[in-house]
Amino acid sequence: MSMYKEIETQLRIIHACEKGATGVYYGHRLIAKLFFKDMVKTLDEMHQHETEHFNLFGYFFAQYKNAVVLPSILWCAGGIIYGLLIGLLGRNAIWISTASIENIVNKELDEAAIFFKEKDIEIHHAVLDIQKDEIHHQKIASEHADFANNLAKIISYFAQQCAYLAKFLAIYLKISVPTKK
Repeated sequence: MSMYKEIETQLRIIHACEKGATGVYYGHRLIAKLFFKDMVKTLDEMHQHETEHFNLFGYFFAQYKNAVVLPSILWCAGGIIYGLLIGLLGRNAIWISTASIENIVNKELDEAAIFFKEKDIEIHHAVLDIQKDEIHHQKIASEHADFANNLAKIISYFAQQCAYLAKFLAIYLKISVPTKK
């Protein structure tokens, strides 16, 4: 695979997953507004960070892309459905899900930072900057989450599998779209 294609693939993964994350937080926020009002402010901040990350990586992605994954609205819709389903399982489910997904995101961002360090220093620095937000999200969620019961373990496993599915789809479901370079 050429370096250009490798960069495009890495950006496609980050961009798609950040859009999915905006949907997850949107779904969590809808449930929180109904049942867990004390969570709304924190979830609003997390949602805002994910929106900023999506926009930033959209900028970088536009510089490299000649293909896209599923349209952004589908990533967001999938995230909203996931966020609503998890949210309906309760406050702890939201925190478990957030901590689990952010754990995976941070591992992926570690890999992306290493990858971009030698290939594009501007993107490398952006990855490190957004990782600060993601680590903060994980810390907040982990402080509130109770992982001790079986439902928590199921939610954590489900969250991880959904995150890996999103990555897989971002890599392999490409729709060719001619763009100007």
